[in-house]
Amino acid sequence: MSDSESTTAPLQNLYGQKLGRKGAETRARLMKAAANLLEKRSIMELTVGDIASAAGTSSSAFYVYFDDVTEVVLAVARTIEQMTPEIKALLSEAWTAEDSMEKSLALVKAYVAFWQEHHAILRIRNLAADEGDKRFEEVRHDAVDQIHGLLQARIEAADNGLDPSSGASAVLVLIERVAVIVRLPIRRKHSSRNQLMQSAAFLVSNALSPKASRR
Repeated sequence: MSDSESTTAPLQNLYGQKLGRKGAETRARLMKAAANLLEKRSIMELTVGDIASAAGTSSSAFYVYFDDVTEVVLAVARTIEQMTPEIKALLSEAWTAEDSMEKSLALVKAYVAFWQEHHAILRIRNLAADEGDKRFEEVRHDAVDQIHGLLQARIEAADNGLDPSSGASAVLVLIERVAVIVRLPIRRKHSSRNQLMQSAAFLVSNALSPKASRR
């Protein structure tokens, strides 16, 4: 469970009852079971019974905490903290002409690593958001809001003519798409995952570097 969830109002079950230790543990087991199962199958193939069995409980117990499979996936998505310490550190530092490419590559690699760890839930979250599910749209927005803000600040500091807000959005779209693609088979003979990340880092470096330092 992330800090963002633990510091909000106390967790409740679907009957409006505050969760005690045992209830919170059962809910957490159901969420972990769902996340693990989604590493192996699609959400369309996942059933309440599958999740309950993997969590060592019953389907009736599942319905004490969640309405359906989508609800438990949504709960898991809310716990994923997209601003990792490494990403935060990279974007909180001043960037120079000399280290912008190095930091850009580190940023891309950190984001790819984050995505690899949580790809199953993030893929479902983004697909649901793209299809107009407001709940998942909100979760995605909250997850990237801080990163977007730091990217925007870096572009503002660079003062290179790029609009800070839309530029930050474009950088996010780029690195997120790269994170998705590097998990797929590379079909181009003269391309590799490393080359793809290097190319993405070059573009990010140009977006976040001062105009005078562009090479």
